[in-house]
Amino acid sequence: MARQRFETLNASVLPTVAAEGKCVPGVDLAAVAALLNLPFDTPAALPAAVLTVRLQHVLATAGRLFSQFPEAALSNKVANRDRTYLALANHIVEIAARYCDVAAGQAFDEDASQAVPVRELGRALLSGRSRSTAVRLAALRTDAEREVETFFGPTTLHSVLERCTWHAAQHTRQLADLLERLRIKPDAPLSKTELDGLPMPAGIWD
Repeated sequence: MARQRFETLNASVLPTVAAEGKCVPGVDLAAVAALLNLPFDTPAALPAAVLTVRLQHVLATAGRLFSQFPEAALSNKVANRDRTYLALANHIVEIAARYCDVAAGQAFDEDASQAVPVRELGRALLSGRSRSTAVRLAALRTDAEREVETFFGPTTLHSVLERCTWHAAQHTRQLADLLERLRIKPDAPLSKTELDGLPMPAGIWD
C-alpha cells in the first residue's frame, strides 16, 4: 500500500513528505515547512571555510578514536543496524571523500549521500585513505554558492558541505559512544564547542 502511494505521487527519494497530493523530499526542511504551511526560520550555516576545517578535524578525530578499538571489536555491529564498527569507520571517511567528489563536479546523488565505499578497507589502508582525503579537503578552492545537483533537487555546494560535516560528525560522536560501551575512554572526542553551529540534535543516533 505504502509503495503504491509513493509511486502514485511520483516521489523519487526517501524520506518523502506528502500532503494534499503534493510531495517534497523529507530532507529539505524548508520545503516540508512550505508544503505544510508552517513557519520555518532556516538557521544560518557556518561559513564554508569553517565547515571545511571542521570536517578535517572530524576526520582526524574519527581516525584517532578508531585506533582505540581492539581488533576483535571491529566485527561488532552497532545496535539496530547491520553495520560493523569497521564499516562505520569506513563510512565516515567515505562521507568526506564523497564531498570532495561533489566539489570536483559530481552530483550529490543517493549513492553519494549514502557514502558506502566500494571496498571496505582494513585499519591501515583506511588510515591512509583518511589522510589523503584530508589533503584533498585542504586543497579545495571552490565556489561554495555554486549550484549542485542532489537527490533532493538543486542546492548549493555550501549546503552539501554542511550536510557532510554534520553527517560525519554524528558518526564520529557515535564512535566515542561505542568506545565508552567497551569501557574504553575516548581520546579527545568531539567537544560541544566543535559541534556548535552544526544542525545536530543532542542525542546520538545511527
